[in-house]
Amino acid sequence: MISKRKITLLSCVLSLAVASGCAGSGSGSGGAKDARKSEAAQPAASSASKENVTLRFSWWGNEVRHKATIDVINLYMKKNPNVTIKAEYRGKSERELIATGLAGGSIADIVQLNPPWMEDFTRNSDFFVDFNTKKNLIDLSGIDPQFLKENGVFNNKLVGLPMGVNATIGIMNKTVADKFGIPSSLDTKWTWDDFYKYGKTVNQKDPESYMLNMDIGSMVEFVLKRYIVQKTGKHMIGDDYSLGFTRDDLAEALTYINKLYTDKVAIPASDAQVFNDAAQTNPKWINGKAVMVFSWTSTVSPYTNGVKGEFVPIALPVREGAKNTALIVKPPQVVAVSNRSKHIDEAVKFVNFFLNDIEANKILKDTRSISAVKPVADAVGADKLYDPVVLKGHEYGMKNMGLGDNGPTTNGEIIEVLENAVEIVAYPNANINKVTDDSMKLINDIVKTMKK
Repeated sequence: MISKRKITLLSCVLSLAVASGCAGSGSGSGGAKDARKSEAAQPAASSASKENVTLRFSWWGNEVRHKATIDVINLYMKKNPNVTIKAEYRGKSERELIATGLAGGSIADIVQLNPPWMEDFTRNSDFFVDFNTKKNLIDLSGIDPQFLKENGVFNNKLVGLPMGVNATIGIMNKTVADKFGIPSSLDTKWTWDDFYKYGKTVNQKDPESYMLNMDIGSMVEFVLKRYIVQKTGKHMIGDDYSLGFTRDDLAEALTYINKLYTDKVAIPASDAQVFNDAAQTNPKWINGKAVMVFSWTSTVSPYTNGVKGEFVPIALPVREGAKNTALIVKPPQVVAVSNRSKHIDEAVKFVNFFLNDIEANKILKDTRSISAVKPVADAVGADKLYDPVVLKGHEYGMKNMGLGDNGPTTNGEIIEVLENAVEIVAYPNANINKVTDDSMKLINDIVKTMKK
């Protein structure tokens, strides 16, 4: 039987938070200003005329993102001397840490969140401010309304704003790919069979090298789920909590992943998991012993900075006869404001600046992919401040986007089951039939609970 790991912690802390209550109140007043015009605007009035406010802003990322975000914070504080923003940042996303902060009330005023978490964090709780109630303080006109609705509205409340527009992408070290005769053009139409056939030749030519650098979570996100959705053309879990795939669909995907590992297309799971959620730090990647990763346009910088080689975007493999490309376009992260903040209005004003201010976004560049605010993206792009790999990957994603993940598909317990299954089939002699049967039983049990 497949074991469950950390997901029970999330369920427990969220249940505790709901039981203890999560309501808060805002403070401050004043009309909204279009922050996109702030390059020509004068700094805000001195702190003598305004309440002194301290806000906490938490996020994760690499050093490039950290520096850019801190520079934007400093710019805002210069323009708003009465506001102090304390930066809280770390190297990777930690779902349980955020869940614990929500439960205990220690969450930052302004918080970066992963879109897949939002379904669980909002189902039976009221942790975050509804930005629809703060339209006098924030300008949402530059964001596509449908994109905003699909990615930020939960329980009929707009609780998360997109920090960019992210697309699934292959990031290939062309220098390494050329050495192995691997096609590196974005125009190359990969099938999963093509990918496997090319991929296994890498290790055959150099036993220290591999085609694919990925951890277990990424293998679920970019291979298993995409493989199944391309076959079915459906969400893995429907909005009505029905399964959008069969046992045979899951078995086929797990069999394919097993081949990637056993034929050494992918870096061995035992090695890759040492760098879980930080595959860009794997020495094999840094030293040119891996050809590519599947990831997001928002993660190009972590994978390319300081690594030798020429990097290019490549297309996600698509199966023959696919019903859908399954190429996802979504926010890399969303930003939310805690309902427990003592200064909700001031926090919302900063979010408005962070998303809409052109000067700020010329500092941020593509550290969270391409801006979701069209006038901002146009202005930053006009100054050629976006990495060409990010920009080309983004443009490809926008032209070829497929079915994204709906809320039920991102359920933490479902993902946990799939990760456990992939972890087992990553090793030789795995009993794929048993893993599939065990996984289907757990998934069906979870879905029944979700329906209640």
